[in-house]
Amino acid sequence: AFSKAMKSQEKPAKAKKKPAQRGAVKKKLLGSTKPRLQTPAAKGKSRIDEVAELAVKIGMPLLPWQHYVLTDMLTVDKNDMFIKKSNLVLVARQSGKTHLARMRILAGLFIFNEKNILAMSSNRNMALDTFRQVANTIEDNDFLRKQVRQIRYANGQESITLLNGARYEIVAATSDGSRGKTCDFLYIDELREISPEAFKAAVPTTRARPNSQTLFTSNAGDFFSESLNSLREKALDYPSPKFGFWEYSAPLQARSDIHNRKYWAMANPALGYTVTEESIEESIATNTIEATMTETLCMWIDSQSSPWTFGSIQACSVSELVLPVGAMTVLAFDVSPSKRNGSLVAAQLVDGKIGVGIMETFSSEIAIDELKMTEAIHKWALLYKPVQIAYDKYATASIAQKLEQQGHKLIDVSGQSFYQACGELSDALTNQRLVHSGQPEWVSSMNNCAAKNSDAGWRIVRRKSSGDVTAAISTAMLVHILSKPISVPKIFV
Repeated sequence: AFSKAMKSQEKPAKAKKKPAQRGAVKKKLLGSTKPRLQTPAAKGKSRIDEVAELAVKIGMPLLPWQHYVLTDMLTVDKNDMFIKKSNLVLVARQSGKTHLARMRILAGLFIFNEKNILAMSSNRNMALDTFRQVANTIEDNDFLRKQVRQIRYANGQESITLLNGARYEIVAATSDGSRGKTCDFLYIDELREISPEAFKAAVPTTRARPNSQTLFTSNAGDFFSESLNSLREKALDYPSPKFGFWEYSAPLQARSDIHNRKYWAMANPALGYTVTEESIEESIATNTIEATMTETLCMWIDSQSSPWTFGSIQACSVSELVLPVGAMTVLAFDVSPSKRNGSLVAAQLVDGKIGVGIMETFSSEIAIDELKMTEAIHKWALLYKPVQIAYDKYATASIAQKLEQQGHKLIDVSGQSFYQACGELSDALTNQRLVHSGQPEWVSSMNNCAAKNSDAGWRIVRRKSSGDVTAAISTAMLVHILSKPISVPKIFV
């Protein structure tokens, strides 16, 4: 104790200066071992030690997050049966989900005595990549290769068969690819891209095996990821104890703070092990915001090809915005191609900016009643007395004709004019020349938008957007009208 005290007295100044020294080694940022969202962990013993030992033996030990997930996933009951039958892992790209799947496949073949293993992916090349990794691992390790009867690489016939009859094969991600097959372990990669038909055909393949398991892996999806969205919703809504769910993702706050390294660690559990901070920086710098959110931060978005500058919709929100009766007003309306949705939007000039808001929305399970929609627009027009009502002649010509017969002034904003309108709307959002009150329907419509580019520019495309975009289209028309001078008739007495 005396010698330690003397040492501390000998160099007090140096000890104080040490934290302030330049060039100090920055603490290494490590990805999160535990997911941000998960189902309650299963109780009981786990077969993780057997799998972890195999991983070390083949020279590819598990990462901490892989060990954590597999510990829960491989927990068994008192009869040594897997508790969690269906398992969904959501994680950013390049985090090691393929190695996790590879170890589960190898364990099924060489440890768990599973007879049939099926694997599919929306992209055949990705399924082949996993297959080749499993095959290469077997061929590189004598103790595994000695148990193999045949490895087939022929196109469409990729399979690995062991001497005991166990078989691992790839099936097509179609409604027919897995029909008629039975397996002990089913692996589906890139679930976000799997069609509902292929999903429904594949899932029943494990029902006839009492100790079967299914593993789904993916990064975040969008509105069109039906199979993934459906399964994730079940995971978040009091799922069965037989359902395992682990999501490594950034929270909603990351939408406005994508450079926050804390969020990187939450969505990239391999960060600091096989993924570097520099690689994530490069990914963010070279990818679109939408791609960054789904692939790097594992966050859900409405559309993969949003035309709006990131954060511009939120930046233009003014909760106290009011569009008063009596002010100079323009209206615009639109109907979806399915005829199931429609919107009427109004706009006014508010302190030099374009204020917009939805007046009324229309919806039907079959098709909206155009007569009732015409009547509703007519009533709003009588109230606000708009100088013009905008429409698209290719989508709503019949409604426009009825409104003209009622004495309203209509203006067509279609074709080249609509291309220009979309550009003007984007510019108004980016430069905050547009304000809105944050109506959920309006914000949702804007977030649903997808863009189509051509020599004439770009426009909001109805059929490939991720939901109803009638309010967004109407807004573009209004911005187009209010971006140019409008003559307002005046009566002098």
